[in-house]
Amino acid sequence: MDDELDLADAAEYIVGERPELDEDHVWSILREFGAPPAPTSVDLALTLIDQACPEVNRTDALQILREWLAYAALTVEPDWDDED
Repeated sequence: MDDELDLADAAEYIVGERPELDEDHVWSILREFGAPPAPTSVDLALTLIDQACPEVNRTDALQILREWLAYAALTVEPDWDDED
C-alpha cells in the first residue's frame, strides 16, 4: 500500500461508498490512524478505535476500515487508461 494515501480522497471514497456513515466518524478514524491498518490487524484496530473514538460504534468502525482498505487497494491497481 502507498504510504502517502490522501486522507481527503480516502474520506470522500468511504462516504461515497457508504453515505449512511457519519462523515465526522470517518474523519476521526482516518486522523487517528493516518494510514489504513494491515488487513490482518483489523481486530486490533477496532480495539484501538473503541478506546480512541468511543463515539463510533463497532459496526460503523468496521465498515470504515473495510472501505479504507478497499480504497487503498484501488490506489495500487494499474489504471485501465495507462495500458496503451
